[in-house]
Amino acid sequence: MESVDQRPQDDGHERERDNCIQFFLVDFLGWNNRKWDMHEHYHASDVYVEMMGVATTGVEKHIADMQNVIEEYPDMLIRQHTPPVAEGEWTASVVHQVGFGPDATSTAAVHRHRGGKMVEEYWFGRALTEGEPDRYAGEEPFLTITSPDSHLLQVSVDVRPGWSVVVRGSEVGRRSATFTRREDGEVVEQLRFLAA
Repeated sequence: MESVDQRPQDDGHERERDNCIQFFLVDFLGWNNRKWDMHEHYHASDVYVEMMGVATTGVEKHIADMQNVIEEYPDMLIRQHTPPVAEGEWTASVVHQVGFGPDATSTAAVHRHRGGKMVEEYWFGRALTEGEPDRYAGEEPFLTITSPDSHLLQVSVDVRPGWSVVVRGSEVGRRSATFTRREDGEVVEQLRFLAA
């Protein structure tokens, strides 16, 4: 009997797949195991990061900032990235974690990847509650990422069609990220976050 290869075939979205895998490795192996050398490996030496209302440049500073978070929240672990969104050199996800305050929380992260390294990172630390206004909703989008309809991305990294993320705001610490899922053109789910 002839075997049939059931693995997903390349469909032009290998870059998005590889970027998502990199994002998963950094969070689930690097962060959860406090492997700072892994963070250094997957971030560009001059990575630009916006986190907790502050912009920094350089992987050493970013790692020091992450170590400070762990010092304050030593039990913090990342449990899930859902929904992951990917397009071109950009990835984004709602990051579900425990140990970051009294309850399990959700934050959001957006990354730009080049040459196997994260070169930009934007962290959104506060989820907006239902009905809470997004003070940046009227601003022009800084970035829009829309996941393609790709079988490869669906089966390899769980990137589903219909999801997009729009980042608005023109200043450090004054940005929002809105994750939206559409079915047949209708909005069926939204998750919204502020940078600070």
